Parts: sequence; C-alpha cells; structure tokens
Amino acid sequence: MTHKKTFWIKAPLIICFATLTGCATLTPPSTSQSLRSTTSAATSAPTTIPATVPLSLPTTEPVQASGKQINGQYASLWDVIRSGYTMNHYYTDPRVQIFISQYTHNPTFLENITTQSIPYMYTIVSMIQERNMPTELALLPIVESSYQPNARSYCGALGIWQLMPAAAKRFNANENYWFNGRKSVIASTGAALDYLKYLYNYFNGDWYLALAAYNAGEGTVQKAQRYNAARGLPTDFWDLRLPQATENYVPQLLALAIIINDSGHYGINLPPIANKPIIAAAALPQQMSLSQAAKFANINENELKALNPGLTRNVTPPASKGNYNINLPVDKISTFEENCAANPTVTGLERYTIATYSEKSYGTYRIQRGDTLYTASQFTGTSVATLKKYNHLRGNTVHPGQVLHYPVDHTAAYNYVTYHVRRGDTLDSIAMYYHVSIFNLMQWNHLNSKSKLSVGQRLVIRQKINY
Repeated sequence: MTHKKTFWIKAPLIICFATLTGCATLTPPSTSQSLRSTTSAATSAPTTIPATVPLSLPTTEPVQASGKQINGQYASLWDVIRSGYTMNHYYTDPRVQIFISQYTHNPTFLENITTQSIPYMYTIVSMIQERNMPTELALLPIVESSYQPNARSYCGALGIWQLMPAAAKRFNANENYWFNGRKSVIASTGAALDYLKYLYNYFNGDWYLALAAYNAGEGTVQKAQRYNAARGLPTDFWDLRLPQATENYVPQLLALAIIINDSGHYGINLPPIANKPIIAAAALPQQMSLSQAAKFANINENELKALNPGLTRNVTPPASKGNYNINLPVDKISTFEENCAANPTVTGLERYTIATYSEKSYGTYRIQRGDTLYTASQFTGTSVATLKKYNHLRGNTVHPGQVLHYPVDHTAAYNYVTYHVRRGDTLDSIAMYYHVSIFNLMQWNHLNSKSKLSVGQRLVIRQKINY
C-alpha cells in the first residue's frame, strides 16, 4: 500500500448535555459476535510520526480491556467499549499518527468532551451492541459534533451524528412540529447506526468505506473507486482520492480509538463512567409543559431541556402525535411518576398558547448573495406577492443579509433543505438521495438537463412535513 498525503485536523470544542435510556449493564461481546477479526501487536502505538512510511499493512492496536469485573461484567463502560473494538486501527499510519498528536496536544479537549458524554454514552454503546457493530463507533460523535445535539453544519446536517434531513427521514429519525429526531440523541443514534449498517453492507463489509460514505455519500466513494479501478489501482479507502475532509475522517476516528484504548499512555484522564444507565425514559400520562414536568421530577427546567434536546417546544407533544417519553435521571423517575399520579389535572399548559393544526406560524429566510425575491420565494415555498405583503415591500429589491418573514401553514408545511454540491454529485444522485424527482430539483433551482453543477453550488430541496 502506498500512502500519499499528510493531513491536519481542525477539531471543534463544543461541550453539551444530552440524553440516553437503558436498564442493565452492558456485556462485552464474545469472539463470535465480532464483525471483523483482530490481531494483537506486542508494541504500543508510537507517539511521534514515523520518519519513513511503512509499506506493509499495519497491525491492530492491542485491546486492553482488563478492568475490574463484577459478576462477569465490566464495571467501567470504557472497558466495555475497548472490549468491543473490531476494527484495524492502523496505528502506525502517518495520517492516524497526526491525529493522535493533535488530540493529545490538548488533553483537556478530550477530557471535557468525554465528561459531557457521560449521561448518554451508555445508550449509544448498548444500541451499538444490539446491532453487533464495532464499539469504535461510539466515538464517532466526537468527530462529528463534539457531542453537541444542536450542532448544525453549513450544509444543514444536525445533531450529534450530523444527519441530513433525507437520511434522518429514511432511517426514522422523524421530525414534526413538536419533535426533532435529529436533535434527539436516542432517535438520531438509531438512525445513524442503521445508516452505517446499511453502508457497511453496501460496501461488502468494509467499515472504512462505510465511514467514508457516511461522511461524503455513497456516490462520491463509488466514483473514487471507479477512478482507481479504471487505472488498475487499489479501491480500498486508503488508496482513494476523496475530499480532504473525508480522507481525514476515518483516521480521526481511529486515532480516538487508539487513545481511548490506552488513555494513560497518552496522558488523557478519562472520566469514570459506570457500566449502568444514568438516564431513563419516563412515560408521559398526558401533554404537559416542560416546566411542569421538571417540577414533577424535582429537577431544574434547563436540565430537563438539556436531557431532551429533541423536544422543540416548551411543551411535550400531544397524545394524538404518538407515545412520547421524557428522559430523566434514573433516580428521579419514581418521583416524577408519583407526582403525575397525585396531580392528574396539573399540566402547566395554561401558560402557553398551543398550536393547532390549522394555525399558521412564521418562518424566516435570510437573503443570500445572488438572491432575488423570486429565488427567495422558491426557497420558502411562497409567492413573490406573499413575501412582499408580509414584509411590507413596495419594490422587488432585496439585499444580502436582509431577513424575510413568510407564513408556514402546519396543515401543509414544507422543509427547505439547502444543499451544497460536493465533488462527484450529479442531479440524478442528489434527487435519488432526497427522494425527489429530477424535474422538481431542476425546477426549484432554475436548471435544465444541460446544466452543469459546480462544487459548492447551493441547491434547494423542498420536502413536505407531515404533522
């Protein structure tokens, strides 16, 4: 294998709270459960970049899950994670070593992020184990979002797993007026893991290609593979010409897995995480305000909101929209249930005007360079006349940075996704990914069959929201 490039990391530092649920300790997978076999190495990972590039396949970072066990179960969740490693970490690869160096240069970064992962890491690991997937994936949100449920990328990806709307919808992280599945740690984790499992099967059991496709899309990875195949070159991840962010993506995750595997060796003080749930889900007997739910649970309202980032209103969804649970600290569940039972008519809803399905609310759209009132109308799904009416405009002139208001009818609302074209994209691949027709995609963006896409070009995709 020939290694060609040097890569550098630009890692965000975002600290947050999130949510999880669960009810039992997690068990280390047996050998038969592993998705990929591993080999051990006698030497520990070097902490400096090798002077020469190795030409042979690097061996796997040795697993060191040797912590305290109680009744055959690891007491520490970190040991559960280590015991579930199934990927080759390529720890002598220069690209991986660069990220090890970057992460260990500022130990506080990882220490803070892993501390904030404590409430929900148990659920993420348990969901990974349920799907028989590598536990290295529990570290992927560090790369994606620093575990920030409200993290949003420039192209519209959202949540700790940075899901795009189409992927979230495809894998059941649903969104409506009351709930955003991409912000919900539980819903988004289920969707992200199912998506990764799909990609793993799509690329014939190759986790590195699956991860690259999660970052850049199947089409981008396939195009890079076809390019190499046509020239008689290897088509594995390490030899593909991919966007730099994608080429960095896999080494970043592997570097994190190596560091977590032997954190003391790298000077990282991981916070202790017990192998048991800290947060659990409580059933809601009826719709209520979040402030009232916090009072029933005897916790701060801001803490409740932080544990339930998927709830987008100050009230829980109505019973007619499905059975929604609320996430609470485990030791507060019984208090919440007892107070709900003792006060069946108390909801706290009298403080709020609850939106009905016939009501309208208003969205905002910020004018971008090159926009006109007509293009703004396409992005917002309203007419030019409506935009002029609701914004008291006399003429047709708008300016970059200007904010326009437009009405949103909850009986027939649309979500407008802004997509930035990436290398390898085509109208066909974008339309297929978002489950829309090529005709509509061209119509929304004033394109025709002869139009050529350019990297970074901004497209709008309209998706109907069902409440």
